[in-house]
Amino acid sequence: MKKLVNNPTIRAVVVAIGLSTGILSVAKADTIAFSPTLSLNGSGVGNDGFFFTPTTAISVTSLGYVDCGFSVGHDVGLYDVSTSTLLASTTVTGSSTLDSGFRYDLITPVSLTAGNEYAVVGTQVTADSNWTAGSLGVAAEITFNGYFYDYNPTLDLPATPYGTAYFGPNFQYVVVPEPTSVGCFLLGLGVFVCFQRLKIGRQI
Repeated sequence: MKKLVNNPTIRAVVVAIGLSTGILSVAKADTIAFSPTLSLNGSGVGNDGFFFTPTTAISVTSLGYVDCGFSVGHDVGLYDVSTSTLLASTTVTGSSTLDSGFRYDLITPVSLTAGNEYAVVGTQVTADSNWTAGSLGVAAEITFNGYFYDYNPTLDLPATPYGTAYFGPNFQYVVVPEPTSVGCFLLGLGVFVCFQRLKIGRQI
């Protein structure tokens, strides 16, 4: 065992794997999709939908709803707009994780394709307040396509556009690493190990 620990090749591989794991972990830190400046608006019933297109492949890790007081839970769903397919959903409550003014529930990660249109939708109820966005910050990896609404009391994909955005839903995601990036790392690691083996062979 001691020989294995002192083997330069094994030590180098362990160090390289540790560094790469740390780098990938930092790269995969969850990003909040929308960062609005909010003003209290009132209450109502219906669905608030935020339509967007990823500019690169992303994986949605959690769905959220604005921290509105939560006298009841609010349903939040992720839709594929082209097919109106519900890809994931959850009911956000006052005990869900609070982050930057929204509460989030983890979901089974959903991969979204760059260039396809999706929507995150949240159901508003009269018991809780909704909020208007004075300004809307959008994460770098997505393009905001507009706010849509309806007055249905249950979760669905709204179809009516409106200029002022009401919150409402949100989501968090990670960027999916490009296969070429992973491949380049593995190739580099292989070359590094080969050089270490050659170095050891010369020392024997």
